[in-house]
Amino acid sequence: MCLKKIINIADVCFELGYWPLHFKVSTYIIILKPNKDSYDSFKAFRPIVFLNTLGKVKKVIGKRLQFHSISNNFIHLSQLGGLK
Repeated sequence: MCLKKIINIADVCFELGYWPLHFKVSTYIIILKPNKDSYDSFKAFRPIVFLNTLGKVKKVIGKRLQFHSISNNFIHLSQLGGLK
């Protein structure tokens, strides 16, 4: 039931060509790494990013489309430079 509603929301967003800003917002949290002598360098911190759950839907769909496009030879090999 909930999954169908999420899929419907994603379908409408793709049909409209608009992904709401609310789905793109992320929250960053910085955590100190333990046992560091000094916290003056960036290596002493561990950033964690939390994405909105519905925002992840676009990322998952993109990765799946990319995978299926490559595995079914829909994209020429010379076009794979920008793909993950």
